[in-house]
Amino acid sequence: MEPNEPFVSSAIREVFEETGLTVSDLQLCGIKQFTHSEELYRYIVFLYRTSTFSGDLCSSDEGEVFWMERSKLVAADLAAGFAEMLPIFEDEKLSELYFYHDQDDWHYRHL
Repeated sequence: MEPNEPFVSSAIREVFEETGLTVSDLQLCGIKQFTHSEELYRYIVFLYRTSTFSGDLCSSDEGEVFWMERSKLVAADLAAGFAEMLPIFEDEKLSELYFYHDQDDWHYRHL
């Protein structure tokens, strides 16, 4: 986020910078948070979804981007934590993905 930048504006800008797509009509669908049992902090990510976009998909310094069928998504080599995030985007009853560190390993739960 840039100083004094609203969350939605930040998400729109980041999507454009990383994919070349201009998105609109974003809906907040949930949050992802990390916590650590030995430290007093939380890292919170706001999760937005939309089906409204324009432009041509192009890769950036952040990595290669491309379209794929939904049925092949979970079997693909995904960014760490993406498979666990996917239910938040697809199930309206879920709104939170909570990661926590316990006994030298990461765990998660959907809420």
